[in-house]
Amino acid sequence: MRRGRWEWSLSVVRTCPVHEIPLLRQAQVAWDDKLHELDRRVPERGVELEEMIERAGRRPVSPLQDYVLRRLSGIAGPDWLDAQTLDQATRATELLGVLVAYGPAQKLPQLTSGGWDHAGRVGFEFTSRGEVGIREALEAQLRKFDDATGTPGARKIFGCFYNALGHSKSLKDPGDIARIFREVITENIAMPAGTKVLGVELRERRLHTVASLAKEQGLDSRTLSDVLVAAGVIPDKAPAHFPIPVQKGREVASRVKRLVHVKSLPDALFCARPLVDQFFADRLITPIFYGRPGVKGRTQKAVDRAEIAMLVGNLHAKAVALDAETDGLVSVSKASEKAKVPAIVVVHMILGGFLENVFRLGGQDGISALRVDPEEVKQHRAFCTKGLSAMEASASLKIPRTVFWGLVDRCPQEVSLAVAWIVGPEGGHRIPRFDPALVADFKARFVHPAQIAEQHDLEVGEVVRRLKRSGVRSVLSRIEVGVSYYRTRDLETDLFL
Repeated sequence: MRRGRWEWSLSVVRTCPVHEIPLLRQAQVAWDDKLHELDRRVPERGVELEEMIERAGRRPVSPLQDYVLRRLSGIAGPDWLDAQTLDQATRATELLGVLVAYGPAQKLPQLTSGGWDHAGRVGFEFTSRGEVGIREALEAQLRKFDDATGTPGARKIFGCFYNALGHSKSLKDPGDIARIFREVITENIAMPAGTKVLGVELRERRLHTVASLAKEQGLDSRTLSDVLVAAGVIPDKAPAHFPIPVQKGREVASRVKRLVHVKSLPDALFCARPLVDQFFADRLITPIFYGRPGVKGRTQKAVDRAEIAMLVGNLHAKAVALDAETDGLVSVSKASEKAKVPAIVVVHMILGGFLENVFRLGGQDGISALRVDPEEVKQHRAFCTKGLSAMEASASLKIPRTVFWGLVDRCPQEVSLAVAWIVGPEGGHRIPRFDPALVADFKARFVHPAQIAEQHDLEVGEVVRRLKRSGVRSVLSRIEVGVSYYRTRDLETDLFL
């Protein structure tokens, strides 16, 4: 009859399930050692054997060992593990456990039997939950390299795990773990088309870094990085290896190629610089910003050329061609002088369909080509200038227009501003105006540190320190709109005296 414990021959069985003692493996000396009786292989006897038992300590059977023995007995276990061969399930679990427990630099041959047992316990926590658990472990390893310098690849990040699955000399199929690992790599690490990932060629690039995208598109990497930050594709101060989805990256790159810098806008629009500022103030053109709201040095650097073309195109579409200058018709800037309104109001009137007599002079481009009747502008002046403009309202609140529009975008939340839109006859264009009473009410109810500093002749830093010491919390953070706002009623009267 067969004698001995057959399950002890399995490499995954490292603990006696009866006595909960770690098993010791004797190195094979001769080729026929496995055929000999146990008492010949183990020469220790009596006290010496008892001492070995005491030194061994105690530990419960690992869940991986328990799973293997139960599976051999025909008992079903976790679905993903059961779908693998027994060797695949065991190897995947232990290798993943090595990565999580000991890190990517661990050399597998240096692991002791106890080390492999611990790896199996750790890995089973993830493989027992199938693909979800495996991805969780692999993505947690990726996050450890979020702030790494340079561009670490899969071999650097996953080390021993990558080598075991990607460069194993064994011809055994590693199972579904290879597919999951391959997908995690291609979903998170930028690689060019043609790269082999665990034996499978990447047919097309899925991710870019700033450097690889800049090289592909022939752009300056610093400018591209700034615009990617402004577009929300990458975070501010993103590491060099931060992955960028190819399609999103190329869309932003195409915008960079169309950029018109702010200082060049008067020439691109054929208008004076004050009107450019008014376009920004009323959001008729959208600046591309570098930096987050509230960051020192955050400036508007450029505008998409396509947006400029759209604005000029819409204005010219409202106009009738004119061969030569005609008495009674003047340029937009001249009409604003005669009607005593900002030039942006005249532009709004054209876009909103308020003016019937709009012409475009041949031989000129952009805003300078437009001609209107100043008397007609005067007729609509009162209706189109009700309340405050965005520029006037933001000046009243002593905040930058970016902060002002951030408050508008928050409406109808507590700390926000509402727009009183003026709709043109054609209904397709709206003029942003603001109720002076609502602006005054906002100013009375909320205050930011710079305003407090000005009122009490203090440094802004000192105001912030006093607010922190007093425990007063802001109702709107600087991160959200660029300025921290506090309720006026929450401030003690003697706090800044």
